[in-house]
Amino acid sequence: QDLGVDRAQLLALARIDPRSLEGREAMLSHEEVERLLQTAARASGRSDLGFEFGRRIKMNSHDLLGYGLMSCPTFDAFLRMAGRHYHLMLETWTLRYHRWPDGGEAVYTPLVALSPVSMHFYLEALVMAHHNQLQLLLGEHRLPYDFHISMPEPPHIQRYRELAPTRFLFNAATAPGLRVIMPAALLDRALPLANEDVMRDIDARCTALGSTPPRSDVGWVAYIMAALRETRGTQVTLEDIARRVNVSARTIDRHLKKEGLGFRELSDKVRFERACDLLCAPGGSISNVAQQLGFSDAANFSRAFKRVLGVSPGEYQGSVELPDPTQG
Repeated sequence: QDLGVDRAQLLALARIDPRSLEGREAMLSHEEVERLLQTAARASGRSDLGFEFGRRIKMNSHDLLGYGLMSCPTFDAFLRMAGRHYHLMLETWTLRYHRWPDGGEAVYTPLVALSPVSMHFYLEALVMAHHNQLQLLLGEHRLPYDFHISMPEPPHIQRYRELAPTRFLFNAATAPGLRVIMPAALLDRALPLANEDVMRDIDARCTALGSTPPRSDVGWVAYIMAALRETRGTQVTLEDIARRVNVSARTIDRHLKKEGLGFRELSDKVRFERACDLLCAPGGSISNVAQQLGFSDAANFSRAFKRVLGVSPGEYQGSVELPDPTQG
């Protein structure tokens, strides 16, 4: 509407009842969002709708969680809390955060299949939302950091270049998602509204809010993977998650089988996502990663890694662009 597109006509073309957007608890299904974004792209004729949308997201867009994030002492704490409760912001994506001494990495990954139009919209919205929250919290800092975005360079690339010294690297050949690599000086800077008592209280309340089964359009596989990612670093069983959502483990297992996967497969997938994060970090040797993940030795880890991902840890390290700890 801000860009001159008639809102009522757009919703009618996308077959969305305007009443479904009324109220603070209003929510669109994944399929409705797909229709809306594709219709909006055609109706507006613009390639930068995701960019514009991301610029409009503020911390209080996220309700209770937003106030908890504003109360974090550092952006490092902000990303840790956001990763734990990301499903309260966006159910169809996940946020993983990994820290090393000289910096850290935030990884946004889709949990559902997206059309190219929707994928590009979400990626640009996430880029700009992440960038804007940093600007709002830290002011006009001049610390460079990098976005790695899995899409072709957009027609409006000049809008990104104007945001220097932040760097935006587009590559459609990479796995779907967004990686943000940030230096320690940025992650550890004190935030102006820090209040750790408020942060801890809201963290606990968001944990309770998150204890609900998934919506039907998200599915149990996506929900279980998000739950495992939130608690990675600790051993979580199917029974633990069942207690969290007040259903039986057998019920969850039945739903997972309908989607063609089992809990052990999902647990392995998330465990080796963590392995990939660690292998990409500075100093991420195979033996150190094996030890951190609880393997008895590097050989057992390498065999399990190849069984799950199809390549050895060394081959994986050679196939990705690792962050340079001397930059930024």
